[in-house]
Amino acid sequence: MILAVVVGVIVVPFALAGDTSQKASSLQWTAHADGTFSVISRSTPLEVLLSKITETANVDIYVDSASKKRLVTIDVKRSTLIQLLERIAGGNYAMVYDGRNVSALHVLPQGKTRPIDISEFSGKVKIGNRRAQMFFMPADNSTDTTNDYIKKRHEALAKLARKDPDKEIQAQISLQGYMSAKQATAFVKENQLDPVTLNIGWKEHGGGHDLQSGESIEAAIESATLFQEELISLLLEDAGRQVASMRQQGMRDAQMEAELEFQKSANDLSLVFYTKGLTIYGIRVAASAKQLHKLTSNDQKIRLVDPLWGGLVEDEIANVYPMTKIAIPLVPENDTFIPVVNLRSQRMQSMFKRSNRANQG
Repeated sequence: MILAVVVGVIVVPFALAGDTSQKASSLQWTAHADGTFSVISRSTPLEVLLSKITETANVDIYVDSASKKRLVTIDVKRSTLIQLLERIAGGNYAMVYDGRNVSALHVLPQGKTRPIDISEFSGKVKIGNRRAQMFFMPADNSTDTTNDYIKKRHEALAKLARKDPDKEIQAQISLQGYMSAKQATAFVKENQLDPVTLNIGWKEHGGGHDLQSGESIEAAIESATLFQEELISLLLEDAGRQVASMRQQGMRDAQMEAELEFQKSANDLSLVFYTKGLTIYGIRVAASAKQLHKLTSNDQKIRLVDPLWGGLVEDEIANVYPMTKIAIPLVPENDTFIPVVNLRSQRMQSMFKRSNRANQG
């Protein structure tokens, strides 16, 4: 799980046993037991108000130096956290959701923003050293969180496809199972996709192979295969050396469980590679929003089509900081390969279905 970097504030876990009230100069602050807030502020510096929030709510807040001293005057009663953040930020903000709750608020300089549709992004934003990183990934690895993330990202892609179908974007495709190099090549060509990165490997031994500008997928797969072969050789050598060294020291298997597990996983990777060839579990591609949205209906092969598009959340943060987008593909739930479909049989089945529909009509 990626934790956002906090600038100038301390995050304290949300925990309220009852009402607590505190007055500080021109600020009256009440955090109610039901999670709502009542605030009366008369020309209170923005950074003071935001620091009060971090004392009671688990949310990271970023404030640019120009906005910290801005004076805020509000009077709200029994306001939710989101409502309060919107009032305090004065419309100049970008909220980041982790798929369920607000995880961060980015307060921007005056006049930088416009209304934000928070449904356009679910993920994590990390800001440090005056740069922003946008992580497209679920908040955790649980099944419920992952499924919720898939649903939200497909909804965001559907919205973009309706709004701007020809918009060219990148997307991280996570597959239902592992594909062979031949299957991946056919998949990319059949769907007229421009591959950017191949996610290769087996189970915990996964990595990315970036395509060079103008490089064909066939050439990229050949290069990735050579790289994987070298990597496996190094892993096997390293794992064998560790185990041999520990055994020479008189250690029993029970004393080197981690090393033996590493050796087993390296052997498994080697076995799959030399019996199945290069295995691919995800592909980062470039295509139009319309093309990418069409892929979401292919649930036999595709688990997630994650558009690397954060909507207005991305736009607002990118207005202030240089932005890097990082996509984390989902590893297949099972150690299975996507079946090779006989195209002739598939066409015959499709013709049979159309014929049946025509006869029924």
